[in-house]
Amino acid sequence: MTILVGYTNTIEGEAALRHGLDAAESTGMPVTIFPLTENPPAAGSDAALEEALTAGAKLLERDPQGRHAAEELLDTSAEIAAHLIIIGVRNRSRVSKIILGSDAQTIILGSQVPVLTVKAASDDD
Repeated sequence: MTILVGYTNTIEGEAALRHGLDAAESTGMPVTIFPLTENPPAAGSDAALEEALTAGAKLLERDPQGRHAAEELLDTSAEIAAHLIIIGVRNRSRVSKIILGSDAQTIILGSQVPVLTVKAASDDD
């Protein structure tokens, strides 16, 4: 079993990663990082990701095959028998939700395991 963190190089992604590492420390479970973007950051360009990898987290590679990141994350969760999924979220307008959809909503409603959603400290709405 593992803790699966959906990660983007944003303040929300960093918050999810921090919470994942904290959960791993308290449970003794490993952390697996799922990059929510198709092009992960170049080596050394993402301090939060590098810190997590140094702490022992495993970074997965995406194989999108035309699928949305949320769908791929859910499939990966089942494949690796994730115990918990952690994702960062931010406030969005109603129009933005209608036009763009919501990967977070897809993950929350489609997951077979608990999903912890976290907001960045600077997201004060």
